[in-house]
Amino acid sequence: MFYILIGIVVVALIGYLGVVFYQRYFVRQIKQLEAHKGDLMALPIPERLTKLRSLHLTGESLQNFERWQKQYEQLTNHNFSTIESYLFEAETANHKYNFIQVARILKQLRAYLTETDQDLLDVQDALENLLANEADTRQKIQQLRDQYQQLRKRLLTKSFSFGPALDALEATLGRLEIDFDQANALTTAGDHLGAKVILQKLIAETTQLEDQMKRIPKRYNELANEFPEQLVEINDTYQQMLNDDYQFDDRQIEVKQQHLMDQLDKSTALLSDLDIGSVEANNDEIANGIDRLYDQLEAEMTAKQNVTTQLPIIAKFVQHAEGQNHELLLELDHLNQSYALTHDELATTKQLQKQIGAEKVLIEGHQAKIAKHEAVYTAIAEDLAGIETRLTAVEKQQQAIHDQVANLHQGEVVANENLHQFELELRNLKRTVEKVNLPGLQKKYLDFFFVVSDEIQKLNHDLNQIKINLDEIAKQLILVQEDLDELRAETETLIDSAMLTEQLLQYANRYRTDFPAIQAACVSAQTIFNQEYDYAKAVDLLATALEKVDPGAYTQVEKTYYEQKSDSTR
Repeated sequence: MFYILIGIVVVALIGYLGVVFYQRYFVRQIKQLEAHKGDLMALPIPERLTKLRSLHLTGESLQNFERWQKQYEQLTNHNFSTIESYLFEAETANHKYNFIQVARILKQLRAYLTETDQDLLDVQDALENLLANEADTRQKIQQLRDQYQQLRKRLLTKSFSFGPALDALEATLGRLEIDFDQANALTTAGDHLGAKVILQKLIAETTQLEDQMKRIPKRYNELANEFPEQLVEINDTYQQMLNDDYQFDDRQIEVKQQHLMDQLDKSTALLSDLDIGSVEANNDEIANGIDRLYDQLEAEMTAKQNVTTQLPIIAKFVQHAEGQNHELLLELDHLNQSYALTHDELATTKQLQKQIGAEKVLIEGHQAKIAKHEAVYTAIAEDLAGIETRLTAVEKQQQAIHDQVANLHQGEVVANENLHQFELELRNLKRTVEKVNLPGLQKKYLDFFFVVSDEIQKLNHDLNQIKINLDEIAKQLILVQEDLDELRAETETLIDSAMLTEQLLQYANRYRTDFPAIQAACVSAQTIFNQEYDYAKAVDLLATALEKVDPGAYTQVEKTYYEQKSDSTR
């Protein structure tokens, strides 16, 4: 019983301690949330509202201010009282130990505080932005006014550098002054948002004005000083060149100068309208036009110097080409009496003579124009370059023709030497065959021998003509050489076959008694040798028969023959 009482007391004590713990825990939570409420109420929003009221806002700025002020009043009148109600309910429930209800109320309160916190921060940020806009607008207006004053000062002190653009620039300054007054009026009235709109316009206009004032002096200096001075210089130079008897193919120089003057007037008009982009583009065209006129005049002066130097040289070049062509024609006429000129050398050289004559006429024409002070030197210089190029080509053709015919006589000498060599070799071949004392020669061999002989006789006949065609003779030389080489090879084969036949017959004598086939082969071979004159066939017949009774016999006889032949020719 005693232990039961002790257990009851312990349980009661633990329950009491738990109630005390939770009650104190929630008291701390309630105080923290109450402190959060105090932080929200301590936000400096009322000070911002007071400061903004003192600015006497108007227009859109006032509308924004009133909207945020109304929202703040709603938050303070409604939200704070709602928060207080939550806190009271939580404290009451906590005193009654209704901890579940306390937890629910505190959860709702935290969510509500978070929402209120964000709404108050939005109000604070908006009010601070209104204050910042006011300060920023005033500061930027002052900065722009300082920039404006500097531009006005520059325009007054350097008005001479803006030329016809001065009036338009001053008008722009006047418009800026009006915009500044309007911005100041809106700012003073408290309509800072309205002033900010005007401020953006002022920034764009001031930036544009500053850019124009940077770009105009350079372009006006071009129009007022550089271009006129250059055009005067060009005109003076042009007139002096005319006085010095210069001529120009392009008779539009005066027109071009007038066109450039008109473009100067156009740029001046564009400048007075502050159309700087068009002025710059037009001035660039003027500059390019002036450069082209300078180049044209300079080219004519340079061309005169070149023509003065080159014309005598090219004239001598023509004379040299003419004399060289005359000598070449004489040489060709002489050679044409003895040789057939098969590459149109004479016709080509006569055509070159006409071409040289045409170049000579051009040179004389240029010399006449210079003498009459009618020369356009750039045209003459270009023409001289062409003449020089064509004469160089003529000279190369003359040299090629000369080289082509220079060796005609030497070619005739070489051809006669080859002819003599061919005749000698043919006679040697004939004597060689005769020395072998063959019983006869086949018709095929004799026909080919006489063909080669006829070719040599024709070559001799053509070389003894009054007018020789060396191209045709060169072809004959090649043909005769090829046929003679073939005849030499056939002759050597014929003699070798005849000699081998005789040696094979001698070798076969040792077998004729014992071998009837050898006897028959020898009889047939002698018949072929003495009657048909087919010595190669006789060799084949004997070699075949001997190989059957004495393998390797033919190879041994052949080897011995060629060794003896080689020794005899050393």
